[in-house]
Amino acid sequence: MVSNELSEIFFALKNYYDKKLVLHEKIARISVFSRNHLCYNTFMTSLNQVVSVYKEITIDNVIFLNIYENPSFCSTLFVFKNGILTPWLRLKFLSIKNSGLGVFSSQNFKKNEFITCYLGEVSENPSDDECTFKKINGKPINSLSGLLEDYWFGHWIQHGSSNKVNVTITSGYIIKAKKDIEIGEELFMDYNRSLFCGKCTVETDFYDQRFKKSKKCNLCGNGYLNVKKCNKCETFVICLQCYDKSQIKV
Repeated sequence: MVSNELSEIFFALKNYYDKKLVLHEKIARISVFSRNHLCYNTFMTSLNQVVSVYKEITIDNVIFLNIYENPSFCSTLFVFKNGILTPWLRLKFLSIKNSGLGVFSSQNFKKNEFITCYLGEVSENPSDDECTFKKINGKPINSLSGLLEDYWFGHWIQHGSSNKVNVTITSGYIIKAKKDIEIGEELFMDYNRSLFCGKCTVETDFYDQRFKKSKKCNLCGNGYLNVKKCNKCETFVICLQCYDKSQIKV
C-alpha cells in the first residue's frame, strides 16, 4: 500500500492502542480520538509532529433546516501534517438528480494509495437505516450538534460496479485506490457483499466475470458480457444491475 500523510496518522493511532483489542474495537477508539482531538492541532509523540484531520462545511444558500438537504452543501476533509494543510476529500451532491451525496477526491491518488478508512462506533445490533460494516456504524448521531458524524467520509462512498469502481476496502477497514485517481473524480466502491445463490441455496460471494459471448443473468434472464459469477458453484451468474439491486447489509 502507498502511504501518505493520512495513513501515517491512522497507523500511528492504530499502533497506539492495546494489541489485545480486536480490530473493530481499535477502530472505535480511533474514531473517538479523531472526533474529539484530531479536529484540533494535536501533537502526536509517535510522529513527533503536530497534526490534525478536520472538516469544513460550506452552504452557499441555506434553503432547508437540515443541512444535508441543501443543494449547495459541501464538506471538505483537510489533513494537516509537516506544516502543510492538504484538502483531502470532498462530500457534495452528485450531478445526477435525486442521487444523494458522493465523495470526490481533492488531490491525486496513486494506485494502492491510502485514501481514508471506515471509522465509526461499535454496533452489535444496527438498525436497517444505519450504515454498518463489520460491526462499525459509520454514521452515529452527534447529539451535541444534531449533525451526522462524518468521520473521514468512508461510509459516504457510493457503490459502483465493474470499471466504475476506483477504490476498494480491506478487512482492516482501510480504503485505498484501485487505480490512479485524479482531483475531482468521484469515488466508487464495490462492497462485494454476499448474495443468495439460486443453485447453492446459500449466501456466498460473487466475482466479476467477462465473457466473449453474451451470458444470461439467472435473475432477470437478459444477456450480458459482464456479469457476477458465484464463487462457490461458478455456474450461477447475475448481471451488474441485479447485483446492485440485491445488495444486503453486512
